[in-house]
Amino acid sequence: MTTPCRIALLGLGNLMRTDDAFGMLAIERLAKDKRLPEAVHVIEGGILGLDLLNSLRDITHVLAIDAVETGDPPGTVVRFANIELDNLPISKSVHLLGFSDLLGVLKLLDAAPTETVLLGVQPESTEWGTELTPKVAAAMDEIVELAFEQIDQWMNAATIPRETITLSCIVC
Repeated sequence: MTTPCRIALLGLGNLMRTDDAFGMLAIERLAKDKRLPEAVHVIEGGILGLDLLNSLRDITHVLAIDAVETGDPPGTVVRFANIELDNLPISKSVHLLGFSDLLGVLKLLDAAPTETVLLGVQPESTEWGTELTPKVAAAMDEIVELAFEQIDQWMNAATIPRETITLSCIVC
């Protein structure tokens, strides 16, 4: 018997740190889009790191969106999948614990998702502020379309139970 596919859309970031808000703003936009399937669980992860463990326990596919320090020019879109996530920069995070730390703990608990994809954008600034810089804001449309492509790929490859979107506002 196979485990049903359960997809989570996870936004990471700090709404008070300019470009670090990118992931949170992206999932807000995705959650409002009528193209988002009802079966996708939307999780506002913020900066909580390990506090997200219970939210991801029964999830088979995670699509995370965040600002990621890669050294590329600001606004550059990056994609990491599965084993590529093992090389994420841990010390560059402004979060309490980074996404790679969360994935590591899920693996230790034998609760890791079958597939994980991180869509990210190189920030220009993570200083205090509530507006994305223009170069990073310009990447939003591309990230949204890449997110829908990934979700469609997963949904077309598996039978997913149809259920209402669960918006987990962990940072509220």
